[in-house]
Amino acid sequence: MTHVIGDPLLGDDVEETYVRLHYPSPFATMAQPAECDWISFLRYRSTSGPRDSADADAILTMQPGTYSGAANLNIQAPQVVRKAAAQGKYVEYISLDRRANCAEDRTGWRAAHDAGDYRVAADYYFHGKEIDGKSYKYQTPTDLAYLGEYGLALTLDDWRAVIQHLLPDPADHEKMFCGGHSLGAFLVGPMMAWDFDGMRETEADAGFNLCGGGGVPLDGVAMTDPAGFAGTGLVDQFLTAAGTVAQNAVNYLLTNGLAVAQLPVISAAEVMNVYQLAGMAAAQDPSGESDLATVVPGDLRTEPWMRTFYGRDYLDIVTGANLPRDFRVTNTTALAMLFDQNSAEYVLQAGMGFYDCPVQGKTYPIPNGLASVPILGPTLFVIPLRVGFGQNYTPADHSTLCGWRNYDSVAESSIDGPDLGHGPPTDQDHEVTDVRQFARAMNPGGQPTDFFEQYTPLRLLTDMVFALGFGRGGELSHLEYRSGGVLDFLLHLGRWQSTPAGQRNLTLLSGDSPVQNTGYGGLLPYNAKFVPGYRHYDIVTAAERQNSGMPELASTYVAAFITKPAN
Repeated sequence: MTHVIGDPLLGDDVEETYVRLHYPSPFATMAQPAECDWISFLRYRSTSGPRDSADADAILTMQPGTYSGAANLNIQAPQVVRKAAAQGKYVEYISLDRRANCAEDRTGWRAAHDAGDYRVAADYYFHGKEIDGKSYKYQTPTDLAYLGEYGLALTLDDWRAVIQHLLPDPADHEKMFCGGHSLGAFLVGPMMAWDFDGMRETEADAGFNLCGGGGVPLDGVAMTDPAGFAGTGLVDQFLTAAGTVAQNAVNYLLTNGLAVAQLPVISAAEVMNVYQLAGMAAAQDPSGESDLATVVPGDLRTEPWMRTFYGRDYLDIVTGANLPRDFRVTNTTALAMLFDQNSAEYVLQAGMGFYDCPVQGKTYPIPNGLASVPILGPTLFVIPLRVGFGQNYTPADHSTLCGWRNYDSVAESSIDGPDLGHGPPTDQDHEVTDVRQFARAMNPGGQPTDFFEQYTPLRLLTDMVFALGFGRGGELSHLEYRSGGVLDFLLHLGRWQSTPAGQRNLTLLSGDSPVQNTGYGGLLPYNAKFVPGYRHYDIVTAAERQNSGMPELASTYVAAFITKPAN
């Protein structure tokens, strides 16, 4: 089932389609909605290229990150397709929508899009108002117990099904690339190392053959065995057996009420609804004054999260003052305050510009400028610096309407750079994402998939911990082709790096992202590339036109990599 999406912002040279495949998963045995028997993805292709995927020069299938849906990648996707076409190569960019999105209720977003009013969605999701006789039901972990089966094996098997749908002939798999962003990047390693039929002697089904072109992890690392247990013989067997006991206990809990992060205090789904409502408001009425403070209730499902990540000082955690909702801001500013690296105390950041009003620095969690103290600051705060701590601001008062300067309207870069304690708080080298495009991507109306997935199954995260640590029993025994790791180096003088051995790999890291700290463990590939000035989201959301006058670098790297013949 295929649906063409008429997105006018794509231009007439890129076509986006929404594709659904009916595929009941063999790994889902519990009762679940019929909608969960489908998997889906967004397909981007050049309108000048072939319509059949088998005739494309290359295909990149991409997994989004934690709590991310397929729309999370719809800023980067057309850029990759367009840049490849400029070189005479026709590629497809596939953004996967993980199966757990079947649990979402998109009724309010569709109605708000049709009405042109985000408040319709706010009434539906937060105030109990019905739409066509249907009301929003807050789903508890018990309601979503079936997601406790949605782990690594199911996710990778869905990925395999998409690959074989696009390229049914195994001879074509050499032009299939497997990539991802954030959590999706860390899924690349297990995908490459997975033995789908459980028989090592047959390798046609192995992940490294299905993804025959190579891996493309973005602001994440493709790892298969970071500790290097695979080369330790009986030690590996013992750890796997012992870890499997813990794995089975965790899986029991996940299928009996702990499948998703829907807690009485801090509900992931409701936090995502707040984020997407901000995105829809910014897309529909960018200059209008935000009324999120009145349309979103400050209850326990969202309030602790907001206080933890958006307070100006430690007192705000107690009082709840000085949160984004407490200021007079435009809808664009309200969205940017939730994600811009000069506001949010959270790894999910992008450089989208800066406030267009007087500001004051935050003292939570550390005062502005403290991390810039010579020697001591960079040493003590090397990780927080790369999350955004130490250069964050809020509007100076609650009464002045505060606008937002887009990424290309901030101060030019200078030899001194931003002065975290005194001078300009940012510059054009560190602002790379167009906030208008970001709002469009986050707007859940008018597109069949979301920027965020409301219900990331915790089983996927726990399976990753066991698979890459110890506890590869049951479904995880398919992680067969492990290589590298610390012990492999110490015991056998093998590869310390735990990237899939023998496979082409483009690891791109944001220059100001905390993910790069994996380098301290020696886990980054030797040829990993850093994109200066980028934050965690920027690697997939950066604007096609950059302040430097150069082409956007991440999509340029990706397009060049997947169109370059293997040596």
